[in-house]
Amino acid sequence: MSRPKRRWKVEKARNRVVGYIHREGKPAARPTLALLKELESLSEQEVSLLLAERYQKALLKYEDGAKKTSPTRFSAASQIYLNEKIWSGDTQPYESTFQKLMSIVGDFELAAWDNKLNKKFVQACEAKKLSDATINKHQRHLQSCFNWLHEYRDDLLGKPIKIQKKIITTRIKQPDGEPTVWSADEINAYRRVIDDTGNLNYMRVFMLARYQIMRLGEIWSLPMSRIDLKNGFIIIDNVQDFPKEGKLFRVKKKQTRKIEIHPVLMQWLRYDMLARQPDENWLLDNGHGRPAFAYSNSVSAAFRKLRNAAGLKGDPLHCLRRTGITEMLANDVPAVKVMALAGHYSIDTTLASYVNRSALEGSQALAKIS
Repeated sequence: MSRPKRRWKVEKARNRVVGYIHREGKPAARPTLALLKELESLSEQEVSLLLAERYQKALLKYEDGAKKTSPTRFSAASQIYLNEKIWSGDTQPYESTFQKLMSIVGDFELAAWDNKLNKKFVQACEAKKLSDATINKHQRHLQSCFNWLHEYRDDLLGKPIKIQKKIITTRIKQPDGEPTVWSADEINAYRRVIDDTGNLNYMRVFMLARYQIMRLGEIWSLPMSRIDLKNGFIIIDNVQDFPKEGKLFRVKKKQTRKIEIHPVLMQWLRYDMLARQPDENWLLDNGHGRPAFAYSNSVSAAFRKLRNAAGLKGDPLHCLRRTGITEMLANDVPAVKVMALAGHYSIDTTLASYVNRSALEGSQALAKIS
């Protein structure tokens, strides 16, 4: 004999009684039937009758499946966004964000969105100890949804929605407030430590961070086909099927670009080609045509140890990038060109977050990096 399905449950932690509406092929709906304080003065029989009555009313809403949802409610509109947008990557992170939002603020009409809902969402995320970066990521997913709906489905969202995002403050700076850069002697000491490992992939990372001021992700995901030694360019763009088949590596903030190869790096890469196996496909290759590192974090961890061995402080790779940017500006390379080479979205990012002003002492582009 099968066990009867329960119709409601007391949740003391939330001071309520919730119903269980069982639906074919879907999670059970859990409407609130009553608050516990409503039931305190009632007898056991009265409580049973009240809950049964409210359960029946809730059940009517889900008869023959879930009730039809207005397309202008977030639950329906976000599903339209997921179904109709042309995706090149995984939609699961977005689905997770939307579910988290509705679990906190409930479903709502798009036109009813305001900063109070945003604040409630942020505060709930903070209470769950989510990092500022994670909260900001969820807000960016929501903003992307609102932007798409306004642009492509203005019948659902006629007016644009702008979300006030959580500010991320994670950059570690020197005591004087300037971003960390390294001297020529410090960089040479760092290179000697890396060279002593005999690991060519480590040296490849160092050379591109130092002379091309490239981000770790851009180096980690770089296919050999994007390195054009004949014409002297490296192409930085999204990479399909990386780090494994079916995955897509996205360039940060869509900063795809084609950059000239530094003369020192050009000479080094020509010699490096002689050490490669015929079937290698990636800058950081395992020798058999597959990526040497499954995760970029593995590269970061290795370089933190190398940085410590060299007696340095600061981000093990980003400091090379900051140092190169500072050197180019010190040697009179136009700030706009430095911004383009670095792949920054705005010149404010270049000047405010990457340049050590105390190191700018005045005298060309990438070739000016010593």
